[in-house]
Amino acid sequence: PTANISTTEFVAAARIQCKNLGIPQYEVVTVPHPIVPLTKEEIWARADAVIDPIVAKLVAEELQAAAS
Repeated sequence: PTANISTTEFVAAARIQCKNLGIPQYEVVTVPHPIVPLTKEEIWARADAVIDPIVAKLVAEELQAAAS
């Protein structure tokens, strides 16, 4: 399982990468850009905002298999 995570600045490049890897329908998890000037607390807040979609991507296969 994998979760492709990108800042908004690089989401187009992330989508191209997914397309080139043969999974054009794969949804990229995005966080606002930039992240470099943020404080540790601001970075944690951004991470908290996307943790659910990341976990969902990582366990999706297992959940689908369990449902079968």
